[in-house]
Amino acid sequence: MKVLEIVLPVLVMIILGILCRKCKILNQNGIDNMKTLVTNIMLPVAIFHALATAQYSGKIGMLVAIMLVMLVVSFGIGFLLRSFMEEPYKKYLPFLVCIYEGGMMAYPLYTSLCGSENLSQIAVLDIAGLLFGFSIYMGMLGQIENGEKINAGNLFFSAIKTPAFIGTVLGILAGLTGVIDRLVASPFGDCYLGVENILTTSITPIILIVVGYSMELVPELIRPCIKTILMRIILQALMIAGVLVAVKYLVGSSRLLNLAIITYMSSPATFSMQTFLKKKESSAYASTTNSLYCVVSIVVYVVLAIAG
Repeated sequence: MKVLEIVLPVLVMIILGILCRKCKILNQNGIDNMKTLVTNIMLPVAIFHALATAQYSGKIGMLVAIMLVMLVVSFGIGFLLRSFMEEPYKKYLPFLVCIYEGGMMAYPLYTSLCGSENLSQIAVLDIAGLLFGFSIYMGMLGQIENGEKINAGNLFFSAIKTPAFIGTVLGILAGLTGVIDRLVASPFGDCYLGVENILTTSITPIILIVVGYSMELVPELIRPCIKTILMRIILQALMIAGVLVAVKYLVGSSRLLNLAIITYMSSPATFSMQTFLKKKESSAYASTTNSLYCVVSIVVYVVLAIAG
């Protein structure tokens, strides 16, 4: 029942997105406008607030460093795995075997498993995902989606102009200085939180509707999606083992932290990537793969729950 409570809202919004396409309630132009709204306003605000209110320390810094190294390694391996994937999907493979969906999948599953009071254990891991995801990851995804050759210089200038990356940098600076924590504690704190809340509350349903709208269970997509899922499972199993060992020797592991690592790294690739994809074929491939991968996340959750 707990799993159903977590997963059902996600499935309902994805199905709603599918129905919006089939019943022609929304068209592609409307979906593109929703993507623009999320990527340029709502998502940057959410990222800024999450990082600005995070607690930073030496231990957290080491955890973030470990996760960043793992993300770079898994992303690089994704490029090597492209030879196992057919066109036109192979160029998107590195992006689908790397990065994680924290907010909509890993967070609620972990909260159900370990309690909301321990959510900081998994939120710390997501800092690296935000840093990497909205700089190198999304920058390169944009270049590939636009048919551009990957270029480090262009990647840098693209990143510094991307609202999500700007929100990431400003959020870290605000978190290190504690300015937002002081603002929240001040008489103006409720005003700030009210504005932040109204700007970000709708992110999850909008992204899930976009995912559902783009999802297509057509025969030609089944094979590449299943292949991608299998490659992600194998790669992430190896990455989980590596992170658990690194954390044990460099940070000091605990049951709660180990469960956070396994739950977080068993989630699908970030649903936010949908808002950066413009082509129908890439959107359908990514949406279908990520939606099907939710089954893997649920299976891992059930195993962890049974294991106690």
